[in-house]
Amino acid sequence: MGKYTKTEVIGVVFSKLKPDKTKVFADIGCGSGAVTEFFAPYVKKAYAVDSSVEAIKQAQERLKKFENVEVVCSDGKEFLEKHDVDIAFFGGTKGIESMLEVCTAERVVVNAARIDVAVKVAEKMREIGIFEEIVLVNVAKSYELAGGLAFKPLNPVFVVCGEL
Repeated sequence: MGKYTKTEVIGVVFSKLKPDKTKVFADIGCGSGAVTEFFAPYVKKAYAVDSSVEAIKQAQERLKKFENVEVVCSDGKEFLEKHDVDIAFFGGTKGIESMLEVCTAERVVVNAARIDVAVKVAEKMREIGIFEEIVLVNVAKSYELAGGLAFKPLNPVFVVCGEL
């Protein structure tokens, strides 16, 4: 594993998805469950979905404190074909085009580490009529260096946003 959505990026995702207590949220490709953990207090119901058994185990442990969270071991497309959600976050991009085709959420955010993937996602969102924008998030965190502070950059993330 090792890959997870940084809290600073989750803040941007949160601002784009605009959760509230009437919404059903899905975190597709949830990994360890960090995004679901952040969203759970703000939504009616949250689904943490991943096809990896190991990721699901991590997410279940992290999310057991929430009564409104359901952790589901499933392919993202299959999950979306069977469940209605209001807002959706895609943390992974494997199979993203087919997932976007079946997703009926009113707002969608896809995180991509690579520009070519972000462009592909934006093109797919345009094709289905939901593309809004891509936000490039660059974050640097401070660390101690020679008695002072310096900054170490994290990998940039392309946050691709769509809305019905």
